[in-house]
Amino acid sequence: MDKINWSEESKGEGFQVYPEGTYKVTIVGYEQVTAKTGTPQIRWKATILEPTELIGKNITLHTPLTTKSLWKIARLVKACGIDMASLGTMEIGSKAFLHVLDRCLRRTVYWHVSIGADNNGNQRNEIDDFRLDSEQEVIGLQQEEELPPFLKE
Repeated sequence: MDKINWSEESKGEGFQVYPEGTYKVTIVGYEQVTAKTGTPQIRWKATILEPTELIGKNITLHTPLTTKSLWKIARLVKACGIDMASLGTMEIGSKAFLHVLDRCLRRTVYWHVSIGADNNGNQRNEIDDFRLDSEQEVIGLQQEEELPPFLKE
């Protein structure tokens, strides 16, 4: 039977850094997390659908839940094909807010990926723009009408 050397096998480059470009992805999950700095954020998990050579690879996006960064969440949700015209205003982290994020699951979207650096100078990917997949139907979602009664605020 084979043996595993945990120390050796755990060495590696860590997160894969993908080349700069536009990637078609499908949103496969998200979770509420807290950054090392203490900032609450959403960690989006996606699987790459295009380009062909990267199909099936995973890519992650962190969107801080700060006033300065809310634009990023709004643009991602819009690029997922969610019609936000009648959503109005809602509390970050509320059941209604999370319901909107849930609607992004299994949706396809184009992410523009660039290469930046983390606080230690290591290369990392940054997703800096989102584009709607025009082959995907837009979902209408109204805060008051389509939310299940237990989610209404």
